[in-house]
Amino acid sequence: MQQDSDHYHSHHAHDGGGHSQPWDQLLTQAGPRDHIVQLYQDQDFLNRAVCRFAAAALANGEGLILVPTAAHWNAFRPRLEAEGVNVKDAQARGQLTVVDADHLLPRFMQKALPDGPMFLGLAGEIVARTRGAGRFPKVRWWGEMVNILWERGDVEASMNLEDLFDQVSHAQDIAIFCSFLMDNFNGDVHTHMLPRLGENHSHLIPVEDYALLERAVADALRQIVGPDEARVLEHRLSSTQQPFNMPRAQALLLALRKALPGVADSVLQRTRRLYSEAAPGK
Repeated sequence: MQQDSDHYHSHHAHDGGGHSQPWDQLLTQAGPRDHIVQLYQDQDFLNRAVCRFAAAALANGEGLILVPTAAHWNAFRPRLEAEGVNVKDAQARGQLTVVDADHLLPRFMQKALPDGPMFLGLAGEIVARTRGAGRFPKVRWWGEMVNILWERGDVEASMNLEDLFDQVSHAQDIAIFCSFLMDNFNGDVHTHMLPRLGENHSHLIPVEDYALLERAVADALRQIVGPDEARVLEHRLSSTQQPFNMPRAQALLLALRKALPGVADSVLQRTRRLYSEAAPGK
């Protein structure tokens, strides 16, 4: 789903590597029909992102739907409460709806695939209940049923469900955020999964530290092809259209994969090493 690039930049302003990351603004300001996907491998990154999305919704007076596994809800709840959110009160007044992902998922799965009408009906009921007859007209939804399917290896079912969520985002006029336990430095993910995710998402959060990714990609490209060729490639690939909005360095990696797949693998692996070595705690 291609959106105007200005929409991306209205949410994002590189901060030079400070405490606030561009994805923080994106999640705080998420609006109707935004469909955001996060790739994560670190549990704390997942917790920070989901709680930023959730706390902003509640602070803005928006309705919030969370569909986590029990284990993840047990991680999110204390973090939200530490940030000043009264979870019990939010649930009591109907502003916060929490639905167990492992319980909801089987209710619309038929023969290993989501049943579209069944899912859309259930989702519509949950959104309507959260809106509370107009008390919370703006609604946000974060969930991980798509990730449960992905982790099982049910890629077709996972992507099918993402297509349905994109329909919900538009039909119900809500912001949707989902998170995948997926390695952004994996060549197969870049070749197969990110183009597919671009069909049903508006924004990609590929890593936690965008400024670090920018430096790692630039250094990796220079190390693999040399500084002169790196400048040529950056200029040549900078205007390549991507299926959805993402950090500039991520777009460069995907454009390089289309233009020079052999070089792209080497650059991606070098980027992984540089990013990992420079990440906090290393």
